[in-house]
Amino acid sequence: MERTERSLNVARHPIQALRQFLSQQQPRLTLEFSRYIHLGLGRTLSRETFHVEGSLIDDAWFANELDRLSQGQELALHSTVTKKDRTYHLPMVDFAKVSSLKKLKTRIQTVRQTLPVDIALYSSGRSLHGYFFCLLDDKSWHQYLGRLLLCNPALESQDQLVDTRWVGHSLEHGFSALRWSCNSAIYQSAPRLVEVDAVVQAISTEP
Repeated sequence: MERTERSLNVARHPIQALRQFLSQQQPRLTLEFSRYIHLGLGRTLSRETFHVEGSLIDDAWFANELDRLSQGQELALHSTVTKKDRTYHLPMVDFAKVSSLKKLKTRIQTVRQTLPVDIALYSSGRSLHGYFFCLLDDKSWHQYLGRLLLCNPALESQDQLVDTRWVGHSLEHGFSALRWSCNSAIYQSAPRLVEVDAVVQAISTEP
């Protein structure tokens, strides 16, 4: 199958913001990634987890990892970060439906005000991904996921902002994960940075 990485713009990819975050961290950090095959609805056929020292993550490393993907495999960044033998999490979020980024930032204000940095947003072609480039301990990470769920309206409403299944899988597995590649037909593009005040076409995690 022909690779679909042609849609990847490294200059607007989350790796750039991650590298900037890593450069600001004095202690050495270890990041967690995986190569996985997607089955839909958050399920995976297989997942190979591996760890990388933050100092090794650059564009050349990323290009090599993309080349290593087998047919249908995708590369994902996990929330799990190790610092001096302690485990932390990089706060992430997968949004379910977004029509206005300005409205999104208003609806997640209760989450934003509890963290020391603002959210960085990336369009993945099927959904909108968000990163807060800071570290949370395990208890704070669970509280963060709870606050994400509370950004959604009442249960009877169809206007869900945060992908509740994604949060459920995060709690089930003990880590969050967001895709970094576009190596299978199920996806339209790799994640790319979007402007904060832009208006985007409504997109959802499932077609």
